[in-house]
Amino acid sequence: MYTEQELLKDCKKGKRKYQEELYKHYFGFAMSVCLRYAPVREDAVEILNDSFLKVFDKIHLYDEDKPFKSWFRRILVNTSLDYYRSRKKYLFHVELNEAELDAEIPIDWESDLKTDVILKLFKQLPDLYRHIFNLYELEGYSHDEIAGMLSISPGTSRSHLSRAKKRIKELYAEHLKLDKR
Repeated sequence: MYTEQELLKDCKKGKRKYQEELYKHYFGFAMSVCLRYAPVREDAVEILNDSFLKVFDKIHLYDEDKPFKSWFRRILVNTSLDYYRSRKKYLFHVELNEAELDAEIPIDWESDLKTDVILKLFKQLPDLYRHIFNLYELEGYSHDEIAGMLSISPGTSRSHLSRAKKRIKELYAEHLKLDKR
């Protein structure tokens, strides 16, 4: 088994054996990120493979003083967004007024969610809602940053995040009703 530093050093030299080892080492992590953005597993695999190609092509730009996982996550997220943009026919935006944006959704329902249920519910969200939720809640981007990435307004980002949370809550309530049967 190789250390991460050894893998990265030899990947920078273009050694295929080490690229394969890096792929195997980070496959699970990368797939978990891609599955949050892709509607189906096949798309997630395509995004994952495209991301690794970018890593191997741009590894000379990686700053060894920073964690590789963070650099790689950014590539995964950006590749996911590129994939989404390249396949969308058009985006439908609805601007909401500030009163609708300020409506809060109770948080207590979130604490009872299980990982497998969350992933199942996320797959039912529209792509844009899922991307905004992931970027804001999991990746920590601001609404202004998300707006720039997705070519939407910050208000649209906020409204879609609110709608995503509301829809997940509705889907979870439906899930609970089905479980009680």
